[in-house]
Amino acid sequence: MKFWLSPAFCDTAHLIGLARAAEEHGYEGIAVPDHLFHPVELSAPYPYTPDGSRYWTAATHWPDPWTAIAAMAAVTTRLRFTTNVYVAPVRDLLTVAKSVGTAACLSQDARGRHRVALGVGPGWCEDEFKATGQPFAERGRRLDEMLVALKALWSGEVVEIDGPNYTLPKASICPTPATSIPVYVGGESDVALRRAARNDGWIGIYYTMEDAEKVLGRLRQAREKAGTADRPFRTMLAVLADPTPTTCARLEEWGVTDLFCAPWMNDVHALTPPGPSLEAMVDALADFAERYVK
Repeated sequence: MKFWLSPAFCDTAHLIGLARAAEEHGYEGIAVPDHLFHPVELSAPYPYTPDGSRYWTAATHWPDPWTAIAAMAAVTTRLRFTTNVYVAPVRDLLTVAKSVGTAACLSQDARGRHRVALGVGPGWCEDEFKATGQPFAERGRRLDEMLVALKALWSGEVVEIDGPNYTLPKASICPTPATSIPVYVGGESDVALRRAARNDGWIGIYYTMEDAEKVLGRLRQAREKAGTADRPFRTMLAVLADPTPTTCARLEEWGVTDLFCAPWMNDVHALTPPGPSLEAMVDALADFAERYVK
């Protein structure tokens, strides 16, 4: 089992130190969350709490993921990076292609192997779409079209895009990484699982073991229907259980390859800014690594 740090709600100033510590203690990677801004009032409730309230406040940090990833890649040599999850359809196609591609290039080693994957979802916050002038209602279809276009643009070749939502005359972008950028899809709806099955991996939220088994069974069925069950695939989530060898063995049987963790987060509300110190966070991730990662 591989372990990834989830620095949601953390102070941006701590990211470089966390990246260095994560590499030192054997973590696989860091998954950076994404929001553009904090609406004082939401036009619709937050969908992942019983009462529709958000876990965070206006003072919570949401750094640009690709800027943060490029900075952390510059101080590490092995650590991998993804987003959990990047709301791609709230941006235009070329901004996404350029931002992700540049971050991947900046993480490349001398052999051209990069350490970046795009963890992506259609998004839930309509207010962000209104603010950027992107349509909210068709965001799922737009995401599917965007992913096809992104892979073409990241090839570095001249491409022409003529879709219902994105058009581009013959053009190319540069720089692009020497190898392809994996795409991991977030979400647990049937549509999201089918989208993940067509790509390179799936990103889930946090689950009880019972709920994890159910959603992973649905994901397995989606991959079988898509004819992709036999190809390499990354399955990433968090569980509401200690990641003991027994727990990890069960998860691996169900297809899980990677676990998200935030060892310093005993209570999400405890991360209200300024949150724990970097020293406290590094101590927590070191202790977790000693018990589970190594």
